[in-house]
Amino acid sequence: MIKTGHELSEAEIAARYEQLGDTLRMPPYFYSAVAEFIGPVGGATVLDAGCGTGELLVAVQRLNPQAKLCGLELAPSRVESARQRLGPGADIRLGSLNAPLPFAPESADLILVTEVLEHLKEPVAALRHLRRWLRPGGAFIITVPNSSAWLPFSPLAARLAPHFKSARGFLPHEHPLRTEQPIDTVFSLADIRTIVQASDLRVIASACAEVLPYLAEFAYKFTPGWDIAPLRRPFDRLATRLGFTALGYRLMLRCACVT
Repeated sequence: MIKTGHELSEAEIAARYEQLGDTLRMPPYFYSAVAEFIGPVGGATVLDAGCGTGELLVAVQRLNPQAKLCGLELAPSRVESARQRLGPGADIRLGSLNAPLPFAPESADLILVTEVLEHLKEPVAALRHLRRWLRPGGAFIITVPNSSAWLPFSPLAARLAPHFKSARGFLPHEHPLRTEQPIDTVFSLADIRTIVQASDLRVIASACAEVLPYLAEFAYKFTPGWDIAPLRRPFDRLATRLGFTALGYRLMLRCACVT
């Protein structure tokens, strides 16, 4: 796996996220896609570990108005943005996944870890740590970038990108030549499976988004003005139904604890 910023301290990482503020966010479709994958939760307690500015919790709230929403975020400005976006009904707190969480143990029915593992130095330790706040019978919803979806173009793009800026568009967003994050990691599909297994979790359901992500880059470069975004969700749903989730750049996993 390829790493960026793993030499930074947690304080340095938090400061750089504070500087970035609200500029880092996923495309709007992503949050609705994850909320769709989560499905109905009724009045369950949902903890978003690494909630950013709260967009995913908003999407969950829209589908589950009775759910109790909690969030944890490292950067103070992002905590404030999430609180403003979600209102007083949500419990959004400042904290780190590397420290005891400011919530009661075994208080969450569902813990969301979305687009977070690639920004952690020790993702397995973080998932094991988070299990303490999951109620018996609860589940994790994990989404993580799958760099294998960029094959076969990414190895060539990595060689060309230092010389041709346009080649960077065929690299995973986590690659050192493309990332805007202070800390990032390029995970292959095999890496993701190893992390889940080493965390004593098992996958009980999966879905994907951004199937064959390089197609969007080809469309952007060779058919300017054509918006491929409306085609993504139907294509992603089809790939999920057919069991081709490994082709998705954004893997969505529902995981239960093994022990």
